[in-house]
Amino acid sequence: MKLSFSYVITYFFLSCLVAARQNNGKTVREHKYDFQSTLEAHRKGETAKTFVHKDTTVDTEVEYVAAALQYAPYDDLSAGGLAVLEENARAFIRYAGEARDMGAQIIVFPEYGLTSLNLGLTWGTFLAQTQVVPNPEDKEIPCEYGDVNNSSKIMKELSCAAMESGIYLVVDLAEQSNCSGVALSDEDLAFSQNSDAPGVLSGCKFYNSQVVFDDAGAVVARYRKKHLFVEPVFTPGTDPDSAATFQTSFGVTFTLFVDILYENPAVSNIYNLGVRDALLSTAWMDQLPSLAAPQVWKGFSQGNNVNLVAANIYHPPGGYLGSGIFRGVYSEPEYYTYDTSSGNKLIVGKVKTKSAVPSASMLQSGDSEVFNDNDFDDLPLLGPLKMEERQTIAMEVLANGKNKQKQNTNQNMKHKYKHENLSRYNHVVLERTSPGILAIHELCHEDGLCCNLAYEYPAEQSEDIVYMLIAYSGIVGHAHNLYLTYVQDCGVVLCLNETIDSCGHFEEAYIPDSAFRAYSLSGTFGDRYIYPSVFTDTLQLFSDDKWNYTLSESPDHFHAIIDLHEEVNDLSMLSLYSRWFSRDPNH
Repeated sequence: MKLSFSYVITYFFLSCLVAARQNNGKTVREHKYDFQSTLEAHRKGETAKTFVHKDTTVDTEVEYVAAALQYAPYDDLSAGGLAVLEENARAFIRYAGEARDMGAQIIVFPEYGLTSLNLGLTWGTFLAQTQVVPNPEDKEIPCEYGDVNNSSKIMKELSCAAMESGIYLVVDLAEQSNCSGVALSDEDLAFSQNSDAPGVLSGCKFYNSQVVFDDAGAVVARYRKKHLFVEPVFTPGTDPDSAATFQTSFGVTFTLFVDILYENPAVSNIYNLGVRDALLSTAWMDQLPSLAAPQVWKGFSQGNNVNLVAANIYHPPGGYLGSGIFRGVYSEPEYYTYDTSSGNKLIVGKVKTKSAVPSASMLQSGDSEVFNDNDFDDLPLLGPLKMEERQTIAMEVLANGKNKQKQNTNQNMKHKYKHENLSRYNHVVLERTSPGILAIHELCHEDGLCCNLAYEYPAEQSEDIVYMLIAYSGIVGHAHNLYLTYVQDCGVVLCLNETIDSCGHFEEAYIPDSAFRAYSLSGTFGDRYIYPSVFTDTLQLFSDDKWNYTLSESPDHFHAIIDLHEEVNDLSMLSLYSRWFSRDPNH
């Protein structure tokens, strides 16, 4: 069995002169030795059992060219909802042509890229922004439709564009279902506090849907978003996860998804069907210190050993920024943009993958642990909301916040960040060491989570620089606790001072150069879904060739480790962020 990190610590504790002291249950040890030798010793143990994707038939290595569009949608409803769709569809078609000219075989557009986040405040306006999507099993080609009404107009235009350009289009749109014959004006049909549409729309449903047009213009796949995030006008999808997969003419099987922090559909398709390539349409709002877009995209790709093509909308003042192509199958460098001055940005790049044929069987249901957390007694900042409170929050977002995005071509816009609540995290300030002195910290929390860090300060450090080791296992709430997820997190985070509330707010102040050097971060986790990332205080990913990630499995936990081969200049966050899906309260 591979030597654990704690074994390495013990070995050097016995073989070296060690200064150890206890501080509130947190162990600090200091050594003076060549840490690279330590890592080599750690890696020379027996090979651990490493989890691999199952139900996969590997044929051959395949290379394809993918494109992702970061896009600021047009959202002026003065000419009506259909006019918004038409304007954004024209832009999509233009970018698809540019991507094709650059060799792309498939292009992914962002969530809300067609409709924008401005869905209007009346059912009439919203209905005009929706489209009818044919059943992918029928392989219909909307371009071959004759005369069409407004609810199929954009589908036909996009289908024709895919056919003419010979490129796959992955488009997120507002889908209407069973709404034939409904025609509404904007008068007296304002959204109400009720979740149901007015009587005239009875039986009519709307979905936030990711739709695929193949290179012949046919609709070949559709994913109706299951995990809606403050989207009260939509109905959660119920299709099996396998419905979100499709095979291309260039020999690659993809999974669609919009909801990256959940198991369904992408993670399920990755681990049950052996899919290696994922396509994400998203309207992602950044959250520091662990959930900025590049961290999440990179962590998902690296942690799941998959390629990810991620397209996000562009609206820095609202917190939306960052798209790219992340090549985790062979751990190759990513192509991405994360720059407030970037505006609309087309990212095109070659991707190497393993041709995988998904299992013909339906997804298998493995054993799952039942987790009860009805009282939330240990989480005073969290708790379930009553239905009327959920509706009120959702309608406030519709009327006042999320839907007021405006098309913005300004450059150098200030980016808005949300911040994770770290007050419930166990944490310890990382004390400064003398040059050449290696410090090792261990910090634990609930559920057997223990985080180990090896670090040093190779040069004198400004007193203004503070780093903390953080550890947490438990429930995290989102959007006023409308949504509760179970998270395990090991991290090293830059802080403005020695209070935990200052951590992750490094965008708010000038940060002097840091001499902090992390060598290794590891942790013991309850499940395998662990997303590693290394982020600098300039909000960029650390180069792939300067660190590596490994995951091994033991009978009672998963052991993850980030090894850094070179110094990270001005580290802001070193993270092992894990999702424990079976413990989600509503799992």
